[in-house]
Amino acid sequence: MMLFSGLIMFGQTFIWQDFSAGQMPPTGWSINGLTAQWSISNSNNAGGTAPEAMFTYVSGTYMTRLISPIVNTTGLSSVRLSFKYYYDFYASPAPVEGVATRSHGGTWNTVWSVTPTQSMGPVEIDTVISNSDVGQAEFQICFFLNGNMYDINYWYLDDILLFHPLARDGFLYSLSQTAPYFGSNGDVKGSIMNAGTETIVSADVDWQLDSGPVHSSSFTGLSVPTQGSFDFTCTDAMNPPLGAHTLTVWIQNVNGSPDNDQTNDTLRKTVNKICYSNHRLPLYEEFTSSTCDPCAAFNTNFVPWCTAHDSLITLLKYQMNWPGAGDPYYTAEGGVRRDYYGVGWVPWLECNGNYVNTDMTSVQTAFDQAQLQLGMFDIVSTHTFTNHVVNVCTNILPFYNFPNGTVYISVFEKVTHNNARTNGETSFEHVMMKMLPDANGTPVSFTDRQPVTICDTFDLSGTNIERWDDLMLVVWVQDSQTKEIYQSVYSVENGTFGHENRLQDIKINGSDLPGFSPDVFTYNVTLPGGTVLVPDVVGIPIDTNETVIVIPPQALPGTTTIDVFAQDNIDHNLYTVNFDFAAGVDPKKVEAVSIHPNPTSGLIYISGAYHSRITVYSMNGVLMKTLEDFTGTTLNLGDLNKGVYLLKIERQDKNVVQSKIVLL
Repeated sequence: MMLFSGLIMFGQTFIWQDFSAGQMPPTGWSINGLTAQWSISNSNNAGGTAPEAMFTYVSGTYMTRLISPIVNTTGLSSVRLSFKYYYDFYASPAPVEGVATRSHGGTWNTVWSVTPTQSMGPVEIDTVISNSDVGQAEFQICFFLNGNMYDINYWYLDDILLFHPLARDGFLYSLSQTAPYFGSNGDVKGSIMNAGTETIVSADVDWQLDSGPVHSSSFTGLSVPTQGSFDFTCTDAMNPPLGAHTLTVWIQNVNGSPDNDQTNDTLRKTVNKICYSNHRLPLYEEFTSSTCDPCAAFNTNFVPWCTAHDSLITLLKYQMNWPGAGDPYYTAEGGVRRDYYGVGWVPWLECNGNYVNTDMTSVQTAFDQAQLQLGMFDIVSTHTFTNHVVNVCTNILPFYNFPNGTVYISVFEKVTHNNARTNGETSFEHVMMKMLPDANGTPVSFTDRQPVTICDTFDLSGTNIERWDDLMLVVWVQDSQTKEIYQSVYSVENGTFGHENRLQDIKINGSDLPGFSPDVFTYNVTLPGGTVLVPDVVGIPIDTNETVIVIPPQALPGTTTIDVFAQDNIDHNLYTVNFDFAAGVDPKKVEAVSIHPNPTSGLIYISGAYHSRITVYSMNGVLMKTLEDFTGTTLNLGDLNKGVYLLKIERQDKNVVQSKIVLL
């Protein structure tokens, strides 16, 4: 992703650092003093978007600086700096927080500082720097803390922007809202900041996948002031072939004219089209302790919320060995997970591998956001207990290639009581007892639609288990690099899963496939000459618990494949439907046209119709809509009455596609 984070630039935007690369120090930056205390936190305490920079307290009096790259400010008399921060105060005299500048590696000159007497923020600072360092070819800024570092808890920084405003300057600073993985269609989303002095009232945004066609969207009626921002969703959605693609997005115009600073107009991001998706069950992981008073206060509301959402989430808690003597049910495996996330206090909460503030608004927000995420694995797991020995077998079906996967399995007790200590809690839910085989999990390089089975056996004697009839297991798949959890599930005790992996029917354009039999897996279908519309193929499972994955061709002639996986995620059949033209018809392949969904509530997605003329007719021949030189991927029929319409696509290659569209 071509962010402008930490890069030396000679445009008007000199530094943009949002710590989204997850690296401390960021590329081009450096740290002077207490390097180990600086880290990346998957939080948004400073008021930006996770992740952010975090400094953690340490005993002693020190000076520490987070130092920017060198930038060239030749010819300028002033620059503008904005940043967001949160200062978590502990005691007086707390260390001074500040910003300083220097040139040519010389003496640091303070341009902003505060001596906190209480917690401060989240707050955004916007200041103009006009000292003698500005105008030099080797200009730097730093963020510093100076004093007794035990009197601060944490310092969070985010969204550092150093710039010299021009009149008209749109700054495309984020594509984080564009999902890196998507199924049938992917929205192109981003954020634009106004880094100029002129209010932005309109902007044109273009995007391109790989070297494909350019898609344009215009946004009008805006009123974005200097350093304000707006989020956008482009008109056309992405619908490429399966696999990884490079998405390039750029600002084409601002207020109807070219941007004054085009060095900050473009971002790139890798996006991935996956073959299938299901519902992702979010995993909440809480780090807590029976000697932690804030934990008890948080759990007063969190526990009932989890109970109310029991079927919609998975939940696991790690009892920690602090504050004070800590919780007696702390285990070394819980310590490994604490270090994995960089847990600095309790209560600490993660949802799908992302930090969540321990208030119920944040808990609900994390849940709402998780509901929008695609499930990219299907997991079924079963286990048995024989005396104190647990046997577990898990079958995992991936819907894409995930080379950095790790499978975690944890035994937990639903409710414990014997670890009650000093914070007033008398019972504790979903307490982790053992991780299988251990807290490091099982690394797996997943391949699209290639099932993986993981089985383990462990004697749980000697753990903190209070009741042997009160145990459950949770399984999840996590990315070892990003820590994102792609899917989680509770294991089923003594569970059995279906083996049926056949279809009862295949429908092509709504009609039964002639000669279909559940035990015949290859079919040949002859198409009329000139056909460019990919036939709509649907597989009807015998068992509704089967997973049916349909992959259409990108060109005709071509083949639609139908993967059918049994409920156990292991038993599998592959049906193929080969589409070809009759003998004597030119077999030259042409890019196919795909139209879906049908029926639709208004929005349909079209691929293979670039620079086409599109017309929509009612069934009695009345012209309802015309689009000339259509190059998009999205057509909105929501302004039409419910009913059946005829969609006609006339392509540049003279091929004509007609399809009935049912508008619900």
